[in-house]
Amino acid sequence: MRAGGDLERYQDLLAANPHTGTGEQVVTLSMGIADAAETLDRSAFGVLRNQSGINSKVFSKLKVIGKTLKEIDESKRGDVIKGLPSSYSTIHLLCALKPEELVTAVKSGAVKSTMSVRAAEAYVKQVRFPRLAVINGEKDEWEIKEAMLFSIHCPESVLLSVESIKELEESLKHVCRDYGVSVRQVGDTSTKSLKKMDKAQKEVFWKSVLEKELPLQWFQKTPEELKKQFNIKTHEELLNTPLRSFTGFLVNAEGGRNLLWEKHGKGYVAKLHLEKEKTEDRSQRHNLKRRIDEVLTGRKELAIWRNIMVKENGFV
Repeated sequence: MRAGGDLERYQDLLAANPHTGTGEQVVTLSMGIADAAETLDRSAFGVLRNQSGINSKVFSKLKVIGKTLKEIDESKRGDVIKGLPSSYSTIHLLCALKPEELVTAVKSGAVKSTMSVRAAEAYVKQVRFPRLAVINGEKDEWEIKEAMLFSIHCPESVLLSVESIKELEESLKHVCRDYGVSVRQVGDTSTKSLKKMDKAQKEVFWKSVLEKELPLQWFQKTPEELKKQFNIKTHEELLNTPLRSFTGFLVNAEGGRNLLWEKHGKGYVAKLHLEKEKTEDRSQRHNLKRRIDEVLTGRKELAIWRNIMVKENGFV
């Protein structure tokens, strides 16, 4: 009886708050859908979605909005809601931010009730990918008129490594700052593309850290029997081997887990980050992130080192 009563209550809430209505109605609707997802069983929630008359993709976006707003501290949620635009599409884009980032965005005035979809998308890119997405604020517009002065071309005969390209970019940025101009990477600037570029740069970075912490010279000194046991013939194979084999190799190479943390803690953390950036599996990424948190909890020096590494290299 109670389940039926809950379903009717949510049906009334959806009917009274159209997703094309005011900002208050969009928020009320979204949080109601998020509540329903937690309260109703799967079958009843399916009935609610099907009878709502809302497109399934839109319904899903509204659920995301509601879930994000529910994660914001209740004492701050009201002010955030007041500062949000009325468009569900714009709010959904902003919900790509972390709850605390959304609070800061509204409090600072970066997000306003008049914000457009285009401005919201640009702002989210700037927050999530500050190294890749460069925007300029001019009142409420996230763009200014620009002219391209030069383009840089690389002959096919010149093969630049990722590291060399990064060094070239940093050198160009240093020169450009003196003239008040900027360097932009060419190519797609969509959120999907920026996310892919961000992951690729992080992967290269953590691979270089891993190579530094577990150098070739160290690998060459490890016993041949150990290499045969784990079927690892080269240094590169060790760096790319699955995490379980990687961990086992280090434990056996040093004679125990305690010595692993003492001698190769940084290398192990770098390997965890590397695997997290390499995988496309969301579940696996979540598990690796959780493992990183577990490793750093209680290992203060290792946590400080990791935090310095990501901050100094712009990966915060």
